[in-house]
Amino acid sequence: MAMGKIKSWSEEQGFGYIEHPEYGDLLFDFEACDFFPEIGDEVEVIEVGKRYDGSLKAKKVVCPTKPRKGGSPRPPKAF
Repeated sequence: MAMGKIKSWSEEQGFGYIEHPEYGDLLFDFEACDFFPEIGDEVEVIEVGKRYDGSLKAKKVVCPTKPRKGGSPRPPKAF
């Protein structure tokens, strides 16, 4: 799957947008992440769903270079 980059993030509101090569600007929220998001993080969108209005939303997002919430960093992918 293609990597994206966090374009915007509001900790107060709990959501932001990922700039993604396949999906364009993709909404995501804190619950979708297994890490603490920051603008500029390179992320992988694992699961995409639809919002109430039919637009796309990231439902599961990981950041291979950052520690998981409450855990240790993800191991590197084997190629």
